Amino acid sequence: MATHDDGEHYGLLDDVGTYGFALWLRWRGRSEAESVTLPDCPAIAPGPDGEGCCLFAGHIEQHTWEDTLEEISCTS
Repeated sequence: MATHDDGEHYGLLDDVGTYGFALWLRWRGRSEAESVTLPDCPAIAPGPDGEGCCLFAGHIEQHTWEDTLEEISCTS
């Protein structure tokens, strides 16, 4: 999870069985968590093998593939 101190927080619980949606926990600070069903983020990584973002639509910050280190070619 990216470093952050305030705002809403989310944790994935499960797919809900309906294509394009998942069940998430949402909380703010020390408040009680609530379960919410949110649509999947439609973004896909660039390139021929682009993977889909594993977060929900409208999330802030980076897509999930943007948090990984890039592979560096050994021949360049």
